Amino acid sequence: MSNIERHFKKIEKQKERSTIPGVDCIYLINLDERPEKLANSLEQLKPFGITPQRFPAIYGWGLTQEAFNEIGMKFLPPMDFAFDGQVFFRPASDQLDKGEPLKTSSYGKTCVHRSVSAGALGGALSHLSCLQDAYDQGYETIWILEDDITLTKNPHELSHYLQNLDRLTSWDMLHTDDDLHFKPYGTLTLQLRPDRSPFQHTMEHTLLGDDFFKIGGRWQLHSVIYRRSGVQKILNYVKQFGLFKNLDEEINFVPGMQIYNLRCGLVHGRNRTTSDTQKKFFLR
Repeated sequence: MSNIERHFKKIEKQKERSTIPGVDCIYLINLDERPEKLANSLEQLKPFGITPQRFPAIYGWGLTQEAFNEIGMKFLPPMDFAFDGQVFFRPASDQLDKGEPLKTSSYGKTCVHRSVSAGALGGALSHLSCLQDAYDQGYETIWILEDDITLTKNPHELSHYLQNLDRLTSWDMLHTDDDLHFKPYGTLTLQLRPDRSPFQHTMEHTLLGDDFFKIGGRWQLHSVIYRRSGVQKILNYVKQFGLFKNLDEEINFVPGMQIYNLRCGLVHGRNRTTSDTQKKFFLR
């Protein structure tokens, strides 16, 4: 079992009430160092009468080695040290930092994939903290936003889409943009982590009704609706295994996750820009 939950941050203040029918709480993740992003997000949401619950994001660049050791994946025998990829055994300064291969001498150490910077770990902990808060509050449906969103339509249309999706199927996650950030590669054999055996996963986009794709995976969590079922699956997974890859990638392969994507563009996130979790110098 992982000790990652020890590094979730609690929301102490009373929650802002959602004004979107069918959504219990709207979380907005925002670093204290980025007040301009908060102001921009609030300005976009205000005309629709939406005041999100701000979550002060966890600053990953300040993570200690001790915290890293409780957040990442513990490499233990008989895990596969021939895993095809390099890892970090420490909070990495940025994504250009050089990783190390896994060896038998790595047993007992905590690691993450070399694509995971310290900033990305802070972002993951921020999302997971919101999910834990939602679970503790007993919410059935929540919306988590990052502070680099772009609204293209009235967010209250989400109520209509959620009703339609509930009518069509059971689901765990719904991405609100129309950019899938993953191409349909068909069925692949993957080894996501050294502590998981190779498994088959289908990376397809299957049309559901007029408004949705069922997807096998994608990147980015800038605007996602979660059902309680999905919140529980994600929390159970990370508490058992810890983090090895970036959270947006890990979530795709949580067993049993039912992930959907809107066909229309309702709320977008960053497009080809560098996030605060990717480059440390953006926060200097």
